Amino acid sequence: MGLLDKVDNISEEEPKKAKKATKASQKKPVEKKAARKKAKPAKVAKKKTTREKAARPERIRPRGLPEGYELAGKMPRYIGWLINFAFNFGVLIGTLSVFLFGDPDLTIGFAVAALMIIVNWLVIPIWTGRNIGEFVSRTKYINASGNKPLFIHAILNNSLGYLFLLGFIFVGTNFQLISTTSGMTYVIVGALFMITWVVNFFFKKNSDYSQGLFDLAFSSYLVKHMSVGNETGWLARFESLGDFGDKWQEKQAQRQEKAKAKAEKRANEAAEKEKAEKIDENKSEDNTPVSE
Repeated sequence: MGLLDKVDNISEEEPKKAKKATKASQKKPVEKKAARKKAKPAKVAKKKTTREKAARPERIRPRGLPEGYELAGKMPRYIGWLINFAFNFGVLIGTLSVFLFGDPDLTIGFAVAALMIIVNWLVIPIWTGRNIGEFVSRTKYINASGNKPLFIHAILNNSLGYLFLLGFIFVGTNFQLISTTSGMTYVIVGALFMITWVVNFFFKKNSDYSQGLFDLAFSSYLVKHMSVGNETGWLARFESLGDFGDKWQEKQAQRQEKAKAKAEKRANEAAEKEKAEKIDENKSEDNTPVSE
């Protein structure tokens, strides 16, 4: 009886194990299917993100003058150039003139001239992006995005006058030594410096936006500047130089109006004079006796 009971128990346990195995085999594919279903949306989401990235338009760098800015006119450009020339070369020209007419010790004069050139050529443009002439004329350079250009643009732009002067000195002092190698080298370098200034002048003259050689290279534009009013310290002092430029422009505008009014007055007087002469000629023709 004991053996029969064990056999019965084994026979009962085998179908139970078989049932459990069938249940486990049925559960595994269901679980795999569920996992696959859950994984599919993630793949779709990834595809969507890649499609969205592909559908996004590429950022194009703006070209041309940005909106909200106005190009600087001829008068501000002239004022800026004149102020820069006087600031950079005024002391140097005065010192050289004294040096040519005598032989005194002008070390201090040359040191002051060099300091002024370095300040307006390197220090202020790197610090503020503008030079003394641009502060007086209330102008500034911006790029196509409306931001301040790289400081290299300001340095190269300010170097044009120095390059022309240096080239003129090289050519003038070494022209007689052109037959030698060193003299030829200095003359060629000086000529290249002067040609760079001439090319920049013609670029600026023929450009729609009055852009020079380095302006085109850096996509920069000289525009009118409006002070924010939050400047303090040296920046506020530099901005106050614009009041002098504004007064200068007002005086120039008044002079132009006066000159225009004088020209119109002269034209009207000339027209009246011609009219009176014609009337006198007609009267004289009417009063002439008729020959029989």
